[in-house]
Amino acid sequence: FFAAFVIMLKKARETQQELAKRSEQLLTDYPSLIMKFTLLVQAGMTARRAFQKIGSDYLKNRPKTERYAYEAIVIACHEMESGISEMEAYRRFGERCGHVKYKTFATLLIQNLQKGSRHLSDLLEKESVEAWEERKRKARVLGEAAATKLLLPMVLMLLVVMAVIMLPAGLSFYGG
Repeated sequence: FFAAFVIMLKKARETQQELAKRSEQLLTDYPSLIMKFTLLVQAGMTARRAFQKIGSDYLKNRPKTERYAYEAIVIACHEMESGISEMEAYRRFGERCGHVKYKTFATLLIQNLQKGSRHLSDLLEKESVEAWEERKRKARVLGEAAATKLLLPMVLMLLVVMAVIMLPAGLSFYGG
C-alpha cells in the first residue's frame, strides 16, 4: 500500500509539473503570437485568414518540442475547416488554452465577428503592447532571481581566490 501511495504521489507531482510547464510556455508564447496576429491583420488579412496563416506557418516550421498555443491554433483551424462555426472555434481555442490572456484574445476575435473589424487592429495593438510589457516585466523578475541564485557560488569563488592569494603570502612571511 505504501509503494502504491508513493507511486500515486509521484504521478500527481509529474502531472502538476507538466501543467506548470505548459502554463509557463503559454504565457511565454502569448506576446509573439499576438504580435504576429496584429501584424497580419494590419497588413490587410481577415482575422480568420491571419489565424489560419499562423497555424499553417507553425505546421511548416514545426519545432521539436510542441508549442501548446500554436497546437491549439492548429486544432481550431481544423475545427473551422470541418464545419464548426468560426465563433465556436475561437471560443474553444480560448478554453483549450485555459489562460485569461488567451480567453481575452478569443473574445476579441468573437467580437470582431459580431460587431465588425473597425476597431480590431487598435484593440489588438493595445493587447500586443500590454503583453510585451508583461513579458519584459517577467524577464526582469527572472533575471533578479537568477542573480540571487548565483550569489553563493560567487562568494565561494571569492573565498577560493582569496585563499590562493593569501596562502603563498602567508607562507613567504612565516617561512622566511
